[in-house]
Amino acid sequence: MSEGLAAGNLATAPQGSEAVQELGQQLGGLDLDGIPVHCGGRLTHFVANNLEEQIRLSSASTSSACQIPAVDPRALQDLAAMAVQVAARVDDLLRNVHGALQAMSTLSVGCIQTYRDGVDSLGEAVDTSIRSMYTLMARCEELDREMQPVPALARRIRDMKSALEKLEGLCK
Repeated sequence: MSEGLAAGNLATAPQGSEAVQELGQQLGGLDLDGIPVHCGGRLTHFVANNLEEQIRLSSASTSSACQIPAVDPRALQDLAAMAVQVAARVDDLLRNVHGALQAMSTLSVGCIQTYRDGVDSLGEAVDTSIRSMYTLMARCEELDREMQPVPALARRIRDMKSALEKLEGLCK
């Protein structure tokens, strides 16, 4: 026979052979043959003398003890009808989400296009302003060159005015 180790929390159960028999009853009426070993704390190990046989017995007893009750056909029909309703609601929800996402995507594309157009327009306006500024600066430089003789002309005009005043003063 093979020996194995099965662990269980038997802290509240009576210790010794009574605990082994109680554990056997909890596991489905198994006749446990082995030794409980206390490792300290609340955990107790059980060394089974015939572990493979106990596993075979437990699976056989649970499969025969587990019987599935008969299913009500009306309950299945109700369940199927509810599943159809849920599926229809999920389809409606997905259509609504799809429509909302489509609208948001369209709005986002529109915003991005408007932003792009604004950036392009701003770029063109800045380019035009820079060209106009350079044109203005060039014209100011031309005007400055054209105005260079003005101080000499103003001096000559003052000299002529002073000469005219002297002549006028002599003629009176």
